[in-house]
Amino acid sequence: MMRRIVISILVLGLFVTGCSNEEAVMEVEVYTAEDIPFEDGTGRVTIAVEDINDDGSSVDGIIDIIVLAKGLKPTGNYKISFGESSQQGIVFGPEENVVIRFGTMDGKTSFQPNEQGELYVSMKNPLRVIHGKEVRVFVLENGKEVLRSEPFRVSNEIPD
Repeated sequence: MMRRIVISILVLGLFVTGCSNEEAVMEVEVYTAEDIPFEDGTGRVTIAVEDINDDGSSVDGIIDIIVLAKGLKPTGNYKISFGESSQQGIVFGPEENVVIRFGTMDGKTSFQPNEQGELYVSMKNPLRVIHGKEVRVFVLENGKEVLRSEPFRVSNEIPD
């Protein structure tokens, strides 16, 4: 009887934990680089926060968003954006604002992966565009979301 009660409590605990709607939001500290996975595990986003004022203000801060997307169609055209949703956010581009390591640019804001289906692109932006907000990075093909990162937020505190 005691064994059934213990097993029932464990199963209930697993059920409640698995059904939680709250997602963990990664806190990215300034002067650090953090890897944030895509939800389906096909690549990652690296967030690097730099150039914060000595007093902790972030007016002059820079966020470098580095995207390594894998498993894409080599002939597909993709857009990368970051923000609170895939339809509202800042789109990577134009060519003068991005660094492309794998893949090519096709137009002002479209990218084509390499032959292995990998796209490795980075873009720097002022930290103020996302500071204090919960955001994600999205990869879209023809307006349809194909990858999304776990949520993240830049911390307001400067580490010691």
